[in-house]
Amino acid sequence: MKKTYFIKLSLILCLLLLQGMPVQAEPLSSDSPDFYSDKDVVGFIGDSITYASYTPLSYMDILNLFYLSLFPDRQIEFRNISAGGYKISDVLNIYNQDPAFDGLDKAVIMLGTNEAILGISTEDYITNMDALIGRLKEDGLEGSDILLLSPPVCDENCSLNFTKNGSRKWAFESRVLEYMDQLETKSAQWGVRYLDLHTPMAALTETMQQEDPGNTLTTDCIHPNAAGQVLIACSILQAQGADPEVLSQLHVPEDGEPQTQGNTISDFYRGEKGLCLTLAPEVLPLANRSEFTAFRELMNRYTSSGALFQQRFSIQGLSEEDSYCLRAGDEELGNFTGKELAEGIDMGALETNPRQQAMQQAASLCRQRHREVVEARDMWIEVMMQRASFTPEQIQAAYETWRVKDDALNSEIYAITGKLADDVLRITVTAQGYLPEELEQDAQEAKEAARKAQEEQAAREAQEAARKAAEAQAAKEAEEAARKAAQEQAAKEAEEAARKAAEAAAREQAAMESRRKLLLWGSLAGGALLLCLGILGIFLRKKKRR
Repeated sequence: MKKTYFIKLSLILCLLLLQGMPVQAEPLSSDSPDFYSDKDVVGFIGDSITYASYTPLSYMDILNLFYLSLFPDRQIEFRNISAGGYKISDVLNIYNQDPAFDGLDKAVIMLGTNEAILGISTEDYITNMDALIGRLKEDGLEGSDILLLSPPVCDENCSLNFTKNGSRKWAFESRVLEYMDQLETKSAQWGVRYLDLHTPMAALTETMQQEDPGNTLTTDCIHPNAAGQVLIACSILQAQGADPEVLSQLHVPEDGEPQTQGNTISDFYRGEKGLCLTLAPEVLPLANRSEFTAFRELMNRYTSSGALFQQRFSIQGLSEEDSYCLRAGDEELGNFTGKELAEGIDMGALETNPRQQAMQQAASLCRQRHREVVEARDMWIEVMMQRASFTPEQIQAAYETWRVKDDALNSEIYAITGKLADDVLRITVTAQGYLPEELEQDAQEAKEAARKAQEEQAAREAQEAARKAAEAQAAKEAEEAARKAAQEQAAKEAEEAARKAAEAAAREQAAMESRRKLLLWGSLAGGALLLCLGILGIFLRKKKRR
């Protein structure tokens, strides 16, 4: 489970972004547990700021658009289950009645503004929040599945918040800050994720109002305007580990192969007439919205960064003053100088980009989803205001009617992004006076030449390998012949040694036999001599007696 310090770190990163300090973002990993997964149903529980009937673009919609771009292969339902004027107690009152709370995998909660306006105590606010988180956990959500957002800023100091006599129209900022003091501690106890949206909004508001007291991130000092909604979305994305500035990058150095993030590159060629490559984007462009353009301008004005969800494309080594035509397939995206391309362009944002046009269609369907959900959830405002009541059958019928429309819109959206995710683009950048066909011809010839050179090199390497193999075989055969000759020589020598040993043994045997015979005959001769001597002695003795 993630701890609160992780969210604090995310907040620090966001503040650094607002202050214009460079932030080194870690490479984005789509396997990060902080990102929503395929088939997730993410419920956004809030008041009018999330319900957002007053604006065509809420922070939830921005998150939806971002996920469509960054994860086109994931089908995630961003479900708005908010209502204008709601407090936590109102959500608890309808929790069991509202089918929209069923089947959630993740939950994002932003409640507290109405409590602060009505002066509800911090103790009651925290008690009710504890109960809501408990209900979500009872329905199977883990603490790490729940993201608790602080209430946004109450812009008390904006000149629009003062009446003609100098009194404030809205003054509940201190109450919001009291809630936040408890939320940070309690979120750790509840084991949920917590994100402080208030501090970065207040910091940027203060910077803006140093220039003009009428500058604000709200529509009425309470509800975030489009820039405020974008800022909320960027804070959430950054807490999830995203880089809100860059979706993907493609950089072509003066020498060497292209360097890329968020794309797969093949068939790269660079020559006198320009360069071309096949691009398989892993992410899609963010749909252009006037609200995004305004937010970029605002960030550019008050911070050092106006980048937002860019698909950066840059090329080094081109003539700075010359113009180059950028194309994606058969579509001409625009003409840019070598200097502009060296500095980098946001290729995804180009209106001529066919992918941008498709994402605009998806964004239009997202806006329609927003309108449909606002209309569908209006009934819960009526319930809260006690202006109407509905039977369970009426509630279920209304929910299913909305569900059919929403599912159909989501299917259309994911059909668009799914097709784009499967397509590849042939990118050409041609110098003045050349056609892409000429560049492609050169690329094809270079490819063919490279193929032939590769085949020739492969043939040479095969020939060399065959020669070395033949030499190795010959050496092996020579070694084997030498081994056999050595074995034969050793056998001959062993045979000769055995023959000599046998002859020596035979001679020794013969000598021994001769010695034995000699000894035998000597013994016989000695015996015979002794016998003769005995007989002679006997004879002589007899003769003497006579």
